[in-house]
Amino acid sequence: MGYRVLYGEDVTEAFLGKLDYVDEACYEPQYWGELENTVVRWRKNPRQFVFVMDADTGNLAGYMNFFPCEEGLYLDNLERCPIIRDDDITADEVAPWREDGNHVFILSIAIHPDYQGGEVIKLLSDSWISYMNLLEGEGYPITDIMGTAVSPHGRRALTNYLFRELRHLADGNTVYICDGPRLDNLLAKKLSFKSYKNDAYLLLPCVEHEANLRVENLLADKETGTWQPVGATPEERELAARLMEDLEDMIAYECSNEVVRDLEMVHLGSFDFLHTTDDYAGQEPGEDEVVIGCVRGHAVLICHRPTHMSVLAVALPGYPFSLTQMEDQVSYGYVKIRDPRVAATATSPAPFVPLYEYLRATFGLHGCGQAKCVLYLSDRPANQGELADMLAAEAYDNFDREYGIASPEISALAADNRSQFNDYEVYLSNRAIVYVTKRWTDEVAERLDDFADYLFVVVLTLFQNTALAKVNIRVTKILERSSDISPRVKLDIDQEYGRTIRFWEMQNFKYLSTQLEAAQVKEAFGNAELREIYDEHQAYLEHLVSTKAAITDARNGMIINVVATVLAVISLQPFFVEVLQAVYGWLGIEATYAPATINYGLFGGVVLLVLVLVINNRRRRFVQKNRL
Repeated sequence: MGYRVLYGEDVTEAFLGKLDYVDEACYEPQYWGELENTVVRWRKNPRQFVFVMDADTGNLAGYMNFFPCEEGLYLDNLERCPIIRDDDITADEVAPWREDGNHVFILSIAIHPDYQGGEVIKLLSDSWISYMNLLEGEGYPITDIMGTAVSPHGRRALTNYLFRELRHLADGNTVYICDGPRLDNLLAKKLSFKSYKNDAYLLLPCVEHEANLRVENLLADKETGTWQPVGATPEERELAARLMEDLEDMIAYECSNEVVRDLEMVHLGSFDFLHTTDDYAGQEPGEDEVVIGCVRGHAVLICHRPTHMSVLAVALPGYPFSLTQMEDQVSYGYVKIRDPRVAATATSPAPFVPLYEYLRATFGLHGCGQAKCVLYLSDRPANQGELADMLAAEAYDNFDREYGIASPEISALAADNRSQFNDYEVYLSNRAIVYVTKRWTDEVAERLDDFADYLFVVVLTLFQNTALAKVNIRVTKILERSSDISPRVKLDIDQEYGRTIRFWEMQNFKYLSTQLEAAQVKEAFGNAELREIYDEHQAYLEHLVSTKAAITDARNGMIINVVATVLAVISLQPFFVEVLQAVYGWLGIEATYAPATINYGLFGGVVLLVLVLVINNRRRRFVQKNRL
């Protein structure tokens, strides 16, 4: 199939009638443009269209409509108008291309459904950007470009062109803008288009204090049917229930009864997850985050009650933005949601809050260990460098970076398919899993069914990480905050770890192939290295406990010796009294003072000994404090 590109100055008024063929297939009726309005605007400035034609049929495959704005329309889009400016735009609001700068407005981007998912969007994009550069070359600089998205396809297109969210309108639409460095990168064609379809999963390990009752009450409310997932629509609750049912079925089928018995799942809610650039707020003084958009995520908590550990699995089906940028946010610890506790309006959505902050405040859950990203793809990325960035959990499309990953280790991971079955490929690192299915379907529920038989292995393996991270974090805090390590503390740590032993037994998985899959994930997640750290901590704790016991024994021995000496002196008191009485008699002193002299001397000696011990103890603590 061949295509040809036309521009606004290449066509006639009659040609513009072809737009209806695309508009009616792509937009809701309220967004269909009137031919008369389109023609009037075109007459004012014909250089406002790029068309992609099917060379075989003569059909219009897709088009872009854009033009420079007069000041009034520019301000309407920038800040003034509460609703979308669309086909109501008059010819007077369309400006000619000017040499002192041009505020460009994209009125529409449309690809007929028969041509979506192919090369038309790439050809249209490339031709439009080339046209922008042509205009700049003729002396008409582009100041910024704005557009209003009215559909998921429109939002995806604008974010692919590096646009960011500017403001939300009262009619539910969103104004986007491309300016500054993003505009420079757009005109330089530094764009990245996905060569695959995808879902994304975030797996966040969590723990809670043993005294926390909120998760326990949450699970009880789920059993009684009184728990309502936060912010979830009926369709979203059904989707999360499907995911939980799939995981429960796979665990029950593939695992021993002991594992199944202690795991419980609950849908916490569905939230708007922030997608931003990697210019994170706080990196520079006064710098704010750059909001690209939001993605709906469904959070399912998988709990192991005996150990108070959980894994929060967030399903992000059909992730529309850059997967590697989302991974970069997870690596940076910049996972945010729109706060469901704050009332929002159409024009003032709720603020973003860190997800961990929300989990801690609402459910008493704390992050513990390294979060993982699991990517479910329809195909391998066309560029091997993108796959490497996926495994490194870094932004592949970081347009401010002039270099890429060249690590031989990461390149080796990106070339190592570690699947145990022939219906998928899987690539593993300690940060991410890239799962490439050979049976992609556009039905989200069917994709959940397909992926659950691998996801449950990842979840159970992550519990191993969480167990080790939990113990290691506790030991580190004990060592930092206290020098008084008792055998009781050591025993408590050992018992806490012992409650997690169930997750380490490969016999949990009934089938050899599943055991091998788990072994691959376990190796990639670095569980062996975590275990070595745990063993080192335990050896050090044992050393401290032994050293403290030796010190205690020495101190107790000294005390016993002192007491024995005092008792010995007391036992010899009558002998010393007789000697003193004879001496006092010879000196002419009343012999009755002899017992009092012995008692005072004995008391004073004990007091002096105690003072010496106290002074030495304080001196030792002072020296230790100065050393630290």
